[in-house]
Amino acid sequence: MQRKAADGYQQASLLQQKVDGEDFIQKDVCPKAGDVILDLGCGTGELSAYLAELVGPEGKVIGVDPDNERIQLARESHKQVKNLSFVEGSASILPQTGLGPFDIIFSSYALHFMKNKKQIFNNMFNSLKDGGKITISYMDCLPPFEFNAYMLLNPENGERICKEMYQCETKTKIEHYCSSAGFQIVKHGKFCASFAFESIQSLLKWHWSVTHGVLDLSLVTEERLQKYLAPYVGENGKPSLDFRGIKEESTVYRLVGVKQGTNASEEYNG
Repeated sequence: MQRKAADGYQQASLLQQKVDGEDFIQKDVCPKAGDVILDLGCGTGELSAYLAELVGPEGKVIGVDPDNERIQLARESHKQVKNLSFVEGSASILPQTGLGPFDIIFSSYALHFMKNKKQIFNNMFNSLKDGGKITISYMDCLPPFEFNAYMLLNPENGERICKEMYQCETKTKIEHYCSSAGFQIVKHGKFCASFAFESIQSLLKWHWSVTHGVLDLSLVTEERLQKYLAPYVGENGKPSLDFRGIKEESTVYRLVGVKQGTNASEEYNG
């Protein structure tokens, strides 16, 4: 089941996180040829491979994720990319691994799963080169379409998913951790995520895969599904599966911070 969840996550990433992630990379990460980049919470490595392409053969990208099955799938899927490697682990292992120092630490939709964010920001700061930067997208709380999915579709596991798996914290707290670690915040704003799905089945599969298979689809009855989808049913009697912008308030933020003592922030001003 776990490996199947990793496969499902890879497919979901191609439709959801990859779109937002590439947009983030193009607008705010802006890697240069030769950069050494850490992708923290890399999942199955789709964005890691994109970063590796951008930094070129003289650059290097290392993807880190605590999910062994996702890391295995990342290695298999991107084994042809010579300047890309994957390590099983989390932000807490950075000082002990000898990885880095990095020009950029990139993290897409992963920070809200991580505990002890104060230590995480300290570890990222210590793993960067002077003038290096962090580029992070995260959720400060679960949007209703996610929270309700876990609590209504699978109440048996809902509390575990919402309160134990997700570790969302407010923008104010994230800024405090970031600044306290020594970063200069040069950009931190809300972003409208691409949470739109082709079918009810793809929506359910996404919920299942992002929770590492903890959301038990075998317990999703027709009655539970109708109750969950009821707020999204339109005049045509069919549920809208587009949760962007107007449908639900975005809770995704993009953060860019640089090590102090650098002029790197100038490119974001104005």
